[in-house]
Amino acid sequence: MHCKNCNAELKHTDKFCHVCGAKVIRNRLTLKNVWHDVSQQVLNVDNTFLKTLKHLFVRPEEVIIEYISGTRKRYMNPISYFAIAITLSGLMFFILRDVYHLNLTESSINDNQAPELNFVFDYQGVVSYLIMPVYALMTYILFRGPNKFNYTEHLVANAYIIGQSSYVQVVTYTIFLGLFPIKFDVFNFIFLFFMVIYQFYALARMHEIGFWGAFWRAALYMIMLMVVMIGIGVVMVIIALSTGMVTLADFVQQ
Repeated sequence: MHCKNCNAELKHTDKFCHVCGAKVIRNRLTLKNVWHDVSQQVLNVDNTFLKTLKHLFVRPEEVIIEYISGTRKRYMNPISYFAIAITLSGLMFFILRDVYHLNLTESSINDNQAPELNFVFDYQGVVSYLIMPVYALMTYILFRGPNKFNYTEHLVANAYIIGQSSYVQVVTYTIFLGLFPIKFDVFNFIFLFFMVIYQFYALARMHEIGFWGAFWRAALYMIMLMVVMIGIGVVMVIIALSTGMVTLADFVQQ
C-alpha cells in the first residue's frame, strides 16, 4: 500500500502518511465523505484559518514570529491568508458599487460635481498586491535597528496584519455602509485610522517596544501613508486620462 500523495510505502494500519503527513483515504468518494472533510477543514474549531484569525486579534506577535521562526503548521501561511482577504475585499467592493450603488470616489468635503472614478476599484486586488511591499518597506524603515526583523520578515508581518484588517473591513463596510447613510470616504478614513492603530499594536508587540515608541512611529507612518495614497491617486488619474476613461472636462466645476 502506498501514499496517494507522495507514493511512500504505508502499513495497512496507518491513518496518516509518515512522510508527508497526508490522511490515508480508504473510503470511496461520497457526499457524506466530502461533507466530513469540509466540516473538518473549514468548520473545525482547530482549523488553522480560524485559529489564525482569532490569535491575530489577541496575540498577533505569536502568529507572526512563529511563522518567521519556522513553525508553519499551527497557523495559515501569510500569503494564503492575505490572498483570501483580498478576494473577499473584491466581493465587498462589488456589493458596495453594484448592490448598494455607492459612488466610492465622491468627496464629502467638496460639494462640486466630481467625475465618478469607481472603475479604479476594479483594480483594487492588483493594487493591494503591489502596495504590500511598500507597507513592508515603510515599517522596516521605521523599526530598523540592531537585532530587528529584516525586510522579508516585515513582508510576512504586514501580510498577516493587512489581511486581518481586510477581514474586519469586509464585515464592517458591508454592514454599516448598507444600513446607514454614511459617506464612504468618511468611513474609510475612520477605518484607516483604526487599522494603523492595530498595525502598530501588532508591530510594537512583535518588536517589544513601548507605547511611545509605537506612537511616534505610527505618526510618521501616517504621513508616509498619506503621501503614498496621494501618489497612487495621481497615477490612477493619469491612467484614466491616458486611456480615455475620463477627460479633463469631467474635472471642470459644473
